Amino acid sequence: MSVLPPDLPALRSPKQRLALRLNLQLFELGELLMAHWNETARRYGLAPSQVKVLLALGGDETVTMRALADRLRYDASNLTTLVDRLEREGLVERHAHPTDRRVTGVRLTAKGVRTRDGVWQAVNTDGPLHGLTKDQLAVLSEGLGRALPDPS
Repeated sequence: MSVLPPDLPALRSPKQRLALRLNLQLFELGELLMAHWNETARRYGLAPSQVKVLLALGGDETVTMRALADRLRYDASNLTTLVDRLEREGLVERHAHPTDRRVTGVRLTAKGVRTRDGVWQAVNTDGPLHGLTKDQLAVLSEGLGRALPDPS
């Protein structure tokens, strides 16, 4: 989206023009990052949403479906289908709650941990940000951290 229609209202201040430039760059970077994550997921035979589930699980924890849905900001009914597919692939397993049969826990298998860790390494050792120096990454991270809402 680097080409804008010429009839948009003019931005008067240098700060506004710089913000526009940055907005356009961030949109483009977001698209590149999404494509990189999607391609990495595809190389592992996964959908991006399945990768998100794997990355939301610790290697040694069992999480209820409700808690996992909350972590991912997913509807629990949509999560069931994702977990079904991951379970068929041998990446997660379900466990019944010891005292409440209505509650199901989800846990990574050993294969799931290996897959999760491989995806994590792949997306973080290559991709659109790979060419930046440590100092450049720090400056970018600091600026974005100020612009983004507090995750807590």
